[in-house]
Amino acid sequence: MIPKLQDYMNDSRIPLVLRMRDGIIYYQLQIQVAREDGLSAGYYCEYEKVNADNLETIGKTAKVMLSRFHEIGDLTLTEFRDLTGFDNVDSYDKKEERLNFMEVKSLKELDESFDECGVDYDVKNNHYYFSLSWIYQDGTKKWRDSSDSTGQQGIFTFDKALEFDDDVDSEYLGEMILEAFSRSKKMSEVESHEMCPPKEVDLFGSIVEVIPPLDKHFADYGDAGVGEIYQYYAYLEREGAESSADFLLTMAPEIYEELSCDNIRSAWLEAYGEADELDVTETEYGIYQYRATYKNQEMFRIAYFCELDDGTALECCLEISTPSEKKELTEKLPALFEQFAINCKLKQ
Repeated sequence: MIPKLQDYMNDSRIPLVLRMRDGIIYYQLQIQVAREDGLSAGYYCEYEKVNADNLETIGKTAKVMLSRFHEIGDLTLTEFRDLTGFDNVDSYDKKEERLNFMEVKSLKELDESFDECGVDYDVKNNHYYFSLSWIYQDGTKKWRDSSDSTGQQGIFTFDKALEFDDDVDSEYLGEMILEAFSRSKKMSEVESHEMCPPKEVDLFGSIVEVIPPLDKHFADYGDAGVGEIYQYYAYLEREGAESSADFLLTMAPEIYEELSCDNIRSAWLEAYGEADELDVTETEYGIYQYRATYKNQEMFRIAYFCELDDGTALECCLEISTPSEKKELTEKLPALFEQFAINCKLKQ
């Protein structure tokens, strides 16, 4: 493509905006139109859509549209008039045509009801990068946010950037497009604090209503495929990272005798070794009868215990390994855990 805007505006372009809803991917090709002074007059757009069930088709369609982007390049106003028959970009605005193509009734629906991502083009290096775009809910208001394909520091991040060149395999490009949609969706869930929805956990006939930890870094791993675990939430600093802390509902596997302060204390000492701090007390906190805290160089734990109707012991715990290396988490998470524990309720 041949840039025709002023030099300072020629580092990059956004040739493709991609949207997905109900298993259909909508492609929007964007071509810059340059005014006589080199500033942007707006965009000339073309559209395409495909079903999202074939990776090669998804990627091939994107490559065809990117080839079209290079074929057209930036347009002068004269070239724009010759191509469209419109005198200016303002009169060319085909809002109704675009809404009909996207099968929506309003720009608001278009903005809020699709998963979205984009393809950015580095003009100098002839290289493409995915960008993420998402809507998130804050109270009663909805906001749009965006980032590069690795997410945003302080919100959620992904280890590997999504990028490609012109010779990318179509199927692999299709995989990246779906991954970019998935990342945008995850950013929306995280920033809307909807990453983990409330759920009900069946404990052999007793139902516990669980509201997940109210922090965007937690991921829901269900029972983690472990027999003693009913529910497992892992605190992830970023996508793909190891868990830094765990919130767990378990059957108190360390305790083989009836629940009591002495039995909890002796069971934890046997399981985790000598403690720098160990405190076990009776309590009345939500559904629980006992509370225990434990700390040494290797482990920091806070747990609540109760006995279910069938005599099974239920443990709700916070667990942080090597707490001396995670001082910020050991200060931050206990208050969050207390709220998580009290929110666990036995369904009547």
